[in-house]
Amino acid sequence: MQSLSLPSPGKVNLRLEVIGKRPDGFHELRSLMERVNIADEIEMKIVEKGITVSCDDESVPCDENNIAFKAVKEILAYSSRNVGVDIKIKKQIPVAAGMGGGSSNAATVIKGINHLLKLKLSKEKLMKIGLKVGADVPFFLFEGPALAEGIGEQLKKIKAMPRLLFLIANPNIPVRTEWVYGKYSLEAPKGNGHCEVPNAYRTKKDVAKILHNDLERVTIKEYPVIGEIKEEMLKLGALASQMTGSGPTVFGIFADKVKLQKAYERMEKKAAKGWKIFMAENLEESKG
Repeated sequence: MQSLSLPSPGKVNLRLEVIGKRPDGFHELRSLMERVNIADEIEMKIVEKGITVSCDDESVPCDENNIAFKAVKEILAYSSRNVGVDIKIKKQIPVAAGMGGGSSNAATVIKGINHLLKLKLSKEKLMKIGLKVGADVPFFLFEGPALAEGIGEQLKKIKAMPRLLFLIANPNIPVRTEWVYGKYSLEAPKGNGHCEVPNAYRTKKDVAKILHNDLERVTIKEYPVIGEIKEEMLKLGALASQMTGSGPTVFGIFADKVKLQKAYERMEKKAAKGWKIFMAENLEESKG
């Protein structure tokens, strides 16, 4: 049977603004997102029938509640192919961490099955299928830095993005996205940072200037350690630091690899048991 193994990268929100709440209950967002080279590995195999998912992280559901499972169902239904798929997930991206691991897994499965079954669906069609599975899935099929609007499905290409060097710290606190948005009040404080977001960036400092996350105040209030990690990143020399997504993961942008390496070593020493500390870079835009 045909099989394929693909990396499934995580993301960071360089900027995240909550614009309003829609009648259907979803929040209108404006988010500048970039993929990073911290990635899960997804192995896909076409089988005669049935959908099976396995994962080396026991906190990840492996039934129909798994977003990759849902992605398989959607693309098979769209293509009317009467086959089964076996999915094996090796996790590297922290779970429930604000780094989009589940959405990335779903996007990778959609892309992989398109290849394995020779469906030859366009990127735009794959993104429409992905949106049925989750709001962030189209971004991972877009395969480049993007400004996401709406509930995350309206994507605008960022014309230029420099190589970014990240220190990423996850304090091993699972944070449910639904809980954070449920707590978020649209009566945001004055000066909440909403402004025009450029569509091109030349330097790391250009990117550092626009960092902002409306959800931080909700998540940090519940988990003060997130704010402490941000402060530590800045003490270690980050140009800027913030929480990604709904948290709890925090990233800092560093000017060069020497400063990043030193900060990584110090953060490793300070990290509590169970924390995950990474050095990472953003991924180059796909030309395909």
